[in-house]
Amino acid sequence: MQRLNVDAPGIPRTSVLDAGQGRATILIHGTSSSAEMGWAQLLPRLAAKRRCLAFDMVGAGQTEDPGGPIALTTLVEQVRAVADLAGDGKPLDLIGYSLGAVVAAVAAAAMPDRVRRLILLGGWVQSSRSMCVLFDLWAELSRTDKHQLARLLLVNGVSDTFFQANSTEAIQTALDRIANLLSAGGDRQAELDATIDIRAELPRIRAQTLVIGMQQDRLVPPAHCRDLAAGIAGARYEQIDCGHLVTLEQPGALLDLVESHLDSPTGHCHEERHGGA
Repeated sequence: MQRLNVDAPGIPRTSVLDAGQGRATILIHGTSSSAEMGWAQLLPRLAAKRRCLAFDMVGAGQTEDPGGPIALTTLVEQVRAVADLAGDGKPLDLIGYSLGAVVAAVAAAAMPDRVRRLILLGGWVQSSRSMCVLFDLWAELSRTDKHQLARLLLVNGVSDTFFQANSTEAIQTALDRIANLLSAGGDRQAELDATIDIRAELPRIRAQTLVIGMQQDRLVPPAHCRDLAAGIAGARYEQIDCGHLVTLEQPGALLDLVESHLDSPTGHCHEERHGGA
């Protein structure tokens, strides 16, 4: 695994984790996360069969941060720049998680000829009023108290089963790890979250799409993921019994679904099919 820097017009210098060989798969993390924090549980297995390019979005990790509001268009242009980095001319795959799922969907709509398979984890179409209240609190705590933000994310991001299965010490360790890894620009990413409305982009997606919702997700309830799948022609929907932090709770189950979609000749999954908007 190596780190690369990507320079492209209109975006800050973007830091990319590059691992594996083969068809390129771009991985896009979520709010307050980073390439390393978001994908550490998945990269070793995914990179065994493909080239994985996981970048730090603006406001996260080692990507240059000019400050100021973060625009969805800037994050999409980061995806385009990383796609250019792949450089082999073959259609590639996109995997997005939470805000990263929103970015991946819009990028797939903007580059329909370049995206073969699309996987959207815990994504949504339009921010509801209740989500906006959450994102406002998220932004405030990101600026003022990252330990309290870590508590908010863990309490709302994992299932009751997770708390029952782990000791108090293990839960505290998880809290400390989350607090220490939260990205510096998470407040501005959360402010972007509150503005999301990608209804107009979804009909332009042509990639074979898998949408994954988390049954006990209190940050992005699975109804939002179902709406996302319903808006994309031919998309399939799967659900995992856990909270929003699926890479923490159920990395094995998630990897099974992801690899099945990426490796299948058709990209088909078995549970639900949606006809699109």
